[in-house]
Order: sequence, then C-alpha cells, then structure tokens
Amino acid sequence: MNQINREEFCQGYSPDKIFVTSDLHLYHTNIIKYCNRQFEYSPKGCAQMNEFILKKFGELPEDCLIWNLGDVFLNLRIEESRIMNDIMRMKKNRKMNLILGNHDFRARKKPFSNYIDYFEHLGFDKVYMGPLEFENIIFSHEPVFIDSGTSLVNIHGHTHNSMVSEDYFLGEYNKSFPKKKINPAQYINVCMDANHFRIMTFEEILSKIENS
Repeated sequence: MNQINREEFCQGYSPDKIFVTSDLHLYHTNIIKYCNRQFEYSPKGCAQMNEFILKKFGELPEDCLIWNLGDVFLNLRIEESRIMNDIMRMKKNRKMNLILGNHDFRARKKPFSNYIDYFEHLGFDKVYMGPLEFENIIFSHEPVFIDSGTSLVNIHGHTHNSMVSEDYFLGEYNKSFPKKKINPAQYINVCMDANHFRIMTFEEILSKIENS
C-alpha cells in the first residue's frame, strides 16, 4: 500500500475544496439496470446519464481538487477524443486525480505501456495503481480489509449502492483477505450510487469519521 503525505493528498486545498467520488461508469448502459439508476435502460438513457453526471462536476467550484476512486467509463469502442472531452469537462480549471478501478484496467491502453501513462494522457493529473494511505485513512477503489482493533478508516468505491457489512470479507469473493468480520463504521462509500449522485467533500468525510 502506498503512503502519501498531507502535501501530496491536499495539494494546498482545504477539506471543503477537496471532493471525492467513485464509479461514474460513463457509457455503461447496463449499470442503469444493475444499480437501478434513474434513467431509461437504453442507449438514449445512457447518454442522458453521462450528461447528468458531467453536469454534477460542473456544479463544483472552479478551483478545487477532485479525487476519483475508479471505474470512470466502460471499455467500449468509444473515440478517445470523446473520453478526453468528458474528462476535460469534469476538470475544467480543477485538478483531478485517479485511483484506478477494476473497469479501468480493462481499457485499451495502447500505445501506452501502462495504465498510469494512459489515464494521464486522457487528462488526469495524477494516477495511482492501488490503495493510498493518508494518515489514518485508506483511499481505495475496492474495500480493503481493516482490523477492527485499529483506528484506520477506508474511503472506497466499487460497491455502488451497497454498504460494506461486517461479513463482507467472509465470502468466497474475497479469498485474498482474512476471513474475519469487520466494523462497518470504518468504511465510507463514496460511490455515485450510494450518495444520490452527490459528490462528497473531504470535509464531509472527516465529519463522518469524527462522528462514527
């Protein structure tokens, strides 16, 4: 797990000017059905979903930092210029970093040799391969195992509108983790689907941590 310091995480921004979100799933028609998103299950509905999400970014302050925790778009035959335009609309005059999600690793990265270079080429300022630990907070795409005896908190995506339960790491799906129960209070889901498409501020996340 990579550790980053306050300077690298905040980049000079206060908690109310840092935004955290995940799992946009742009161009993913089936996500409408899987997560019961509020759009018609059709290519037209998917286009409306894309525009709705992009406008959510347009509502953010112009000078801010966005942390995206992965699964930006579905790997379809989409022109690279369209993806780059979408990312530029999200960024505008902002900074935007990315922790790669499982869908992002399916993108066609050629002619780039790795996904970090590819997603920076698309427009992200900094791209990370996996979980980042900042002070007592772990930022990740998929939830990571946290021993309930620690003060660590996991800010994650991946689970969409499902919250991490105490049995999350007991299932066969999570074979690489200890088969132990966890404390759900140590997990905060920042997925679009878990927050009614609202993009959370880091200030709000810190408040949730303090009150848990």
